[in-house]
Amino acid sequence: MYNPWEAEIGYSQVVIAGNNVYLSGIASDKATLEEQVREIYTLIQNTLKDNNLGMESIVKQVIYTTDIEAFKKLGKVRKEKFREGQYPSSTLVEVQRLYSPNHLVEIEVVAFKELTYQGINLVID
Repeated sequence: MYNPWEAEIGYSQVVIAGNNVYLSGIASDKATLEEQVREIYTLIQNTLKDNNLGMESIVKQVIYTTDIEAFKKLGKVRKEKFREGQYPSSTLVEVQRLYSPNHLVEIEVVAFKELTYQGINLVID
């Protein structure tokens, strides 16, 4: 378990099914949207590392934000954690509110232990 909410609410932060790795939405209590995005990607990176994976194993991300226009300006921050040209497929959704009123963004990801980029098979150890 990564946080007390898992037991309290009844969910798992990470579920691994075969080669599929699912990370539930991760949020942050930092003050600004940029600080939250940076912390969330660090938490995602650390969670993947705990499961012997890296950011390159992410194939899909869904980003929920309370301010889509402000989030659009943070593309550079998002791209910092990924290899150039190896970005996951992404969905960006604006919502009225997230779990906590302080949360401005929440990101969930799907990763794979084995994947293919542009016809090249990659095995993630």
